Amino acid sequence: MPRSISAKKRVRQNERQRARNRHLRSRIRSARRAFLEAVAAADLDRARTHLRECERLLHRAAGNGPLHRKTAGRVIGRLRRRLSAAEHAAGAAT
Repeated sequence: MPRSISAKKRVRQNERQRARNRHLRSRIRSARRAFLEAVAAADLDRARTHLRECERLLHRAAGNGPLHRKTAGRVIGRLRRRLSAAEHAAGAAT
């Protein structure tokens, strides 16, 4: 257990930051899942909307949160490739 005042304060700060990070990671996972479901259903308009939301959350997490900026960039690139492939597949089908 922390004994000094500063150690107690650090524990409180860590708890708040952990809660913030967990919430942000959860929102990222939810947005990513919604995007992948939209792509699987071939609903490209909805997929684009979810991709924008996912990118926004990933950039925020990379800027001041639980993700490294290169991790966020890699994930965004993969999601964009997934959307591009779905658009090409939809274009080839019609």
